[in-house]
Amino acid sequence: MPVLSLMKMSLRDRRATVRGDREGSELESELRQAAARFDPVPPELLAAAAGAFSWRTIEAELAELVFDSQVDHDEVALVRGPPERRLLSFHAAGLTIDLEVTAVSSSRGLVGQLAPPRQASVEIRVGDTSIAVEADDLGRFRAGPLPTGPMSLRCGLASGVSGRPVVTDWVPI
Repeated sequence: MPVLSLMKMSLRDRRATVRGDREGSELESELRQAAARFDPVPPELLAAAAGAFSWRTIEAELAELVFDSQVDHDEVALVRGPPERRLLSFHAAGLTIDLEVTAVSSSRGLVGQLAPPRQASVEIRVGDTSIAVEADDLGRFRAGPLPTGPMSLRCGLASGVSGRPVVTDWVPI
């Protein structure tokens, strides 16, 4: 059944009508099959999606994306730097994670800052790759080169400091 068969024309009044639920279900099934055949989901994206759920544990707090220079176009962000630099900011209760992602050829560099400043272990997850770095006593950390793809951070506070680990949303870099 072709995609255009979703609608049929009445010859006498030329008005389009939508087909019933059964026919709509058949069309939906055919569209799913066509999408799977002609534009399949990349395996690394499926793995990253599955990994996203395995990292969301009860003891970790989710830090939400509150600023992305690719989306939030304000005058200050436009003046700060060239387009190959992307600024991201995540926030959870009591912790802000600011990131600068730099495009270098086909890889990415990452510089980060935790606020308030504190030592922490930072796990950078890009696709199925995981890189562990340490934030210094000023909350600064750096990593690179990183592959492109969906990225998330997991910040665990230094030993002796109370608090839950913080996990960021996944964002493409």
